[in-house]
Amino acid sequence: MTDLTIRNGDLSLTASVYGPEGAPDVLFLHGIAGARDTWEEAARRYEDRYHVWTLDFRGHGHSDRAASYLVEDYASDAAAMLDFIRRPTIIVSHSLGAVAAASLAQAPHDYLKALFLEDPPYYFGEAGAFEKSGNAKPFAAVQKSLTQMHAAGAGLGEYLRVAGAAPAPQGGTQADHVSARHLLSAASALMRQDPACWGPAQSTAVFESFDGDRPLKVPAKVLCADPSLGAGMLDGHEKRFLAANPGAEAVVLDGAPHRIHATTKFQPRFFELLDGFLAGQGKG
Repeated sequence: MTDLTIRNGDLSLTASVYGPEGAPDVLFLHGIAGARDTWEEAARRYEDRYHVWTLDFRGHGHSDRAASYLVEDYASDAAAMLDFIRRPTIIVSHSLGAVAAASLAQAPHDYLKALFLEDPPYYFGEAGAFEKSGNAKPFAAVQKSLTQMHAAGAGLGEYLRVAGAAPAPQGGTQADHVSARHLLSAASALMRQDPACWGPAQSTAVFESFDGDRPLKVPAKVLCADPSLGAGMLDGHEKRFLAANPGAEAVVLDGAPHRIHATTKFQPRFFELLDGFLAGQGKG
């Protein structure tokens, strides 16, 4: 694994690359609360046969903070990464990162080959969708807590305690459902994140420029979490997605929370579905 820095205008963005040069390229993109190392298990799983890239979006991980955190800004970060890779690339993406990637696929970007979308909040730019998800109050609480913790200079141990003690939508706490490695990743991500990222994410603002009814112009598969557990794809959204993208696939995972790839119970199923998707895209 090698860490590197890419440029998007005046911003420096941090990325990592794994695996052999010349193998098929796969780029992993994180969600609003994550950073590139949320994909560590995925990178290690695929690095023997794929050229794997992970990226910290603006305001996350080791990347620069920015003045704006809208979906089009995150999409520009992903586009800068594709321009750096300069080869046909499959994007695997979670939540906010999945919507950013989808916006590139609607054009499409010259180097974007296919999309694997993990529970994207695909229609949250529309009035009422975000509120219906049940995430409005938790998101506001996260921004307030992060701002206070950053101002107080809280250490990693405190962020780890907060990440582990956070309520899990399927019952208990996050520590009951997420591995120690993923909890550490979540704590580190919160410690480094710009709290301002959560401002536009508390309403429709972050996604207002994205039209979920525009078709994707590359092959795509979407995984949908359980709508009763804080999912990005609410009940019926998968049907609407398929109506706009009749060649795509959608899988609804009953009982799965929003962070499917990071949940111990559902991680094997996530990789089973991703394995099949990657294999179906061929070598070139």
